[in-house]
Amino acid sequence: MSSVSRLVSSVCKKIIKPYSPTPISLRCHKLSYLDQMVGGIYLPLALFYPKLSNTWSNKPNNVVSQHLEKSLSKVLTNYYPFAGKLNDNISIDCNDSGVEFFITKINCPMSEIFNHPYFEKHNLVYPTEVINNQYTYEGSLAVFQLTHFSCGGIAISMCLSHKVGDGYTFGNFMNHWATIARNPLSSEIYPISPKFDGSFYFPPTKDEDSSNVSNNNIVPQREECVSKGFSISSSKLTALKARVINESKVQNPSDTEVVSAFLYQRAMATKKLVNSSSIRPSLLHQAVNLRPPLPKHTMGNIGCLFSILTKEEKEMDLAQVVSKLRKEKEEVKQKYKNAKIEELLPITLEQYRKANDLLVNNSCYDLYRFSSLITFPSYDVDFGWGKPEKVISPLSTSNPPIKNMFVLMDAKNRDGVNLTCSMKKQDMLAFERDEELLRFASPTS
Repeated sequence: MSSVSRLVSSVCKKIIKPYSPTPISLRCHKLSYLDQMVGGIYLPLALFYPKLSNTWSNKPNNVVSQHLEKSLSKVLTNYYPFAGKLNDNISIDCNDSGVEFFITKINCPMSEIFNHPYFEKHNLVYPTEVINNQYTYEGSLAVFQLTHFSCGGIAISMCLSHKVGDGYTFGNFMNHWATIARNPLSSEIYPISPKFDGSFYFPPTKDEDSSNVSNNNIVPQREECVSKGFSISSSKLTALKARVINESKVQNPSDTEVVSAFLYQRAMATKKLVNSSSIRPSLLHQAVNLRPPLPKHTMGNIGCLFSILTKEEKEMDLAQVVSKLRKEKEEVKQKYKNAKIEELLPITLEQYRKANDLLVNNSCYDLYRFSSLITFPSYDVDFGWGKPEKVISPLSTSNPPIKNMFVLMDAKNRDGVNLTCSMKKQDMLAFERDEELLRFASPTS
């Protein structure tokens, strides 16, 4: 047993089922083509709450757990596929078999987890079997853990199967759950009523071909990597934006564009130092949410990606990278703008083919993946005892982490951007010491 795992003193497991049975008409949830493409990885996210507010501080641990369990049961009525069973790569049998809910105690204060230089101790707040087998886990399609710390604080973690939905689905589920928990006796209606109708927009492949549907861009190879967190304050972000505005035609660069371009630039520059060579041909993949043009209530995997290629050192300029990102994004938006329903899947698959062709035809050595949850209100998730002190972003705890993966999230109080980077250890050692990076980004652990 490792010194880290010894901190866990007890583990209790429960099965939480939907509050109301799923109607017969919804029992078979067909996977969309995009659902079929993604790997079976579980997306993890954890919310950390310091010592609970006065109303909750003196209540026993089991009352906190029951509060979460009851509200989870109610929200599963709306998000019923998570409580079902995957049927190969074809459908989900929405049989209300339930989700796993773990309760643990950790013999250390919450601060000890935060101050760990990498993410090893953060994994303690996730269900062990899921975090150690994120690509092969065969339990429920959503797994939760409530962790009690010795200081009185708690963490709530969630691991949701990517087969059921993307980050947008994840976010709506989490906020819907918190709304019900915060107002258990209220008839308040959550703003977005979920519909799992992705197969209407992206029809699945024929049943016999479903096992062959895959894409290397969505199912990345696993390698031994390390993850580390950084933050860019709002003032530093403003300075980066000013540089872009002064040196390009992009006069309204977004947080995602600027931070993605900056990290990509610094990752390529430090990689060049590690290899003592000229720049290596590199590709940036940026995930894009397709709501709109698709309805906001549509859950599942509803997105595509666009890519930019960098082959020469002169293309590494920050303003130039942002300009290329903007150009590609606008072209993608234009393709979908007036598309008919039957055109959505061909357009999306063409985006993935284009990315693959860029990767293969240019002998790219390095692929950098970016996923942005900026503007997603993760720091507003209040189950009744206040907002979280810290949120650990999805994929930052992947085991092993995905090589060259960057996840961007709003910082607490919208004061800048938090980011998680996963790289090979030697690349991370160079990246985290890069002077230009540290002028704008501060390590968070």
